[in-house]
Amino acid sequence: MTTSLQVLTTRRALAACAIALSLGMAGCATGPRLVTPEPPPIPEGGPAVPSANASVLDAGQQVVASTAAGKMKIEAGPGLRRVFAWDSLRRGAIVNARSDGFANAQNPGLTFDGTPKVWEAANGVTKLRYEEGVRNYDNIDDATIWMQIRRLYFVYNDDGLVLGWNREGDALHVELWQFLINGEKPTSMPDSHSDRITRGPLVVEPQKMYPHLVFKDGHTEEYDAAARDKYNPASGAAASTCNGFQQTLNGWFGWFKQCDVPAPTDEADDTAGVAPAPAEPAPAPEPKPEPEPQNERASIKGNVVNIRSGASTNNYVKFQAKKGDGVEILKKQNDWRYVKFDDGRTGWVADFLLTQ
Repeated sequence: MTTSLQVLTTRRALAACAIALSLGMAGCATGPRLVTPEPPPIPEGGPAVPSANASVLDAGQQVVASTAAGKMKIEAGPGLRRVFAWDSLRRGAIVNARSDGFANAQNPGLTFDGTPKVWEAANGVTKLRYEEGVRNYDNIDDATIWMQIRRLYFVYNDDGLVLGWNREGDALHVELWQFLINGEKPTSMPDSHSDRITRGPLVVEPQKMYPHLVFKDGHTEEYDAAARDKYNPASGAAASTCNGFQQTLNGWFGWFKQCDVPAPTDEADDTAGVAPAPAEPAPAPEPKPEPEPQNERASIKGNVVNIRSGASTNNYVKFQAKKGDGVEILKKQNDWRYVKFDDGRTGWVADFLLTQ
């Protein structure tokens, strides 16, 4: 009798193992899979920068700048490779050595204009426009005016290290320059922000990737507490990708560990089981402030107008404006007006060069 019972138990165990094995081999195809994607590919190092070409960064260096467009990081090397990090994204390209120079350049620099070979679309950005090199000017006024003409968001330090960038449709436009004044690095630049642009040794920080749910039809969803509850609302536990029979066997024997998808970190989970604090009475509504008076509006009247750092022609030219540019008049001083342009730039302009 004992032998028969042992044989029966053994047969049942073998049958359960066979069922479990077949289910395990079939996989958990009835629900979404939790996947953390790999970071987008970055190209391998390119050829060396030719000795006839001027670069701002050496291999193994980086520059990080915070401009009005946001934070931009450029990593250099090996060779002609440049890696760009912005808006929590990271992409790279093998740029080209210029064969010809450009205005105000002592030597040809580096350039790229097009779609890099190894570049996954980054929030719609599929193209790169890049310039890097050394520019020489007779005076600081010429250098600052040139930056305004480029219509990028620039930031620079007192040594003449300059970075500007912007997104233009499906293209990322980035420029990195070393300015020289009469062949020498400057020691002071007006309106510089040395605390917002730094150059130093390369520190590689791969793009951070987040897990998401992949469904049988190919679509994906972000994996967070809401998604977890959506796909397993009864228990409030982590969403499972196994069928009911597999989950049952997992509950009995713990065989299907793939049924257990880790729960995402969520601040709300830290307060589970804690009684909510009593609601505080709503504060009395504050009186609405009186609307502030609006500043006068005007527009540039001359074809090309100098915008200066002070209310006198003795002050240096910060940039130039063109006819029709709209401004807000912030301050008046004799025949001069301190104005703010629609893109945030400010400066002084003679009153007769404005029309209202």
